[in-house]
Amino acid sequence: MKIRTWKRMVNHGFRNMFRNRIMSLASISAITAALFILGLVLVVVMNFNNVAAGLESKTEVTVFLKSSVRTSDIKKIEQQLDHREGIKEWEFISRMEALENWRDEWGDKKHLLDGYNEENNPLPDSFHVTLEKPEYVAEVVEEFNKISAVENVQYSKDAVDSIAAIVSTVRIFGVVIVAVLVVMAMIIIHNTIRISVYSRRREVNIMKYIGATDWYIRWPFLMEGLVLGLLGAVLSGGLVAGVYSLLLNQMTTTPQQYNLLSLFQLMPLASIIYPIAAMFLLVGSVVGISASLLSIRKHLRV
Repeated sequence: MKIRTWKRMVNHGFRNMFRNRIMSLASISAITAALFILGLVLVVVMNFNNVAAGLESKTEVTVFLKSSVRTSDIKKIEQQLDHREGIKEWEFISRMEALENWRDEWGDKKHLLDGYNEENNPLPDSFHVTLEKPEYVAEVVEEFNKISAVENVQYSKDAVDSIAAIVSTVRIFGVVIVAVLVVMAMIIIHNTIRISVYSRRREVNIMKYIGATDWYIRWPFLMEGLVLGLLGAVLSGGLVAGVYSLLLNQMTTTPQQYNLLSLFQLMPLASIIYPIAAMFLLVGSVVGISASLLSIRKHLRV
């Protein structure tokens, strides 16, 4: 197709959009509303996923060493921790460090522990290990329990199981909700553009009767659907960004004691808006083009 023909098709698409301003406005409004609702749900899902990822990173295991442990044994365990898959970070806590931490935890009553010193310190050396995911807990516990220098390995099984269940539920629920809303948005957009095309069925029939090819008729409608989809995506993206910005500002300006949202740390705007904007542009353009293509198909059969 020649460049001049392409320009003509694009001009016809824009001309048709402005000529049918009411239907074009209805299409843009429907696209904006559908994607805006989808965007709000995506914001919630992304933030909950972020919280779930934070919970995963708080999975911790404590490896207690025997009182007879040697420096060489500690070095071997450190090397094993450095190369073990699934370990995010670790910290060695000596017997004396553990005793000092114990005193700090007791606060005003730390004088009760004055009788303990380096010779009679009842606390063992230990490693405080943070795992990447709860799924690694069983393997890590089993592996370190086999080391002769290890007295025992402790972790909160109930807490780990709860974190794993919460993370799994949040992610499955989020995927299902987003998938349902994407389908609903596509149906709404498709039906709206379909009505717009139907209102101009006589125009299509006349062009068909005077000898215009199917693709000559299709292209202006496809361009129109693309522009409508992109306009709706831009407007809905702007609305989502505006609402999210207001929510972030509310969290930062409201006094901490009155701010219920302070318990829920929201992600930065940049981390939210770019993925959502990309998805909106993709959904809006693809659905706009496909809806126009499907809607005009039966009117070409004359």
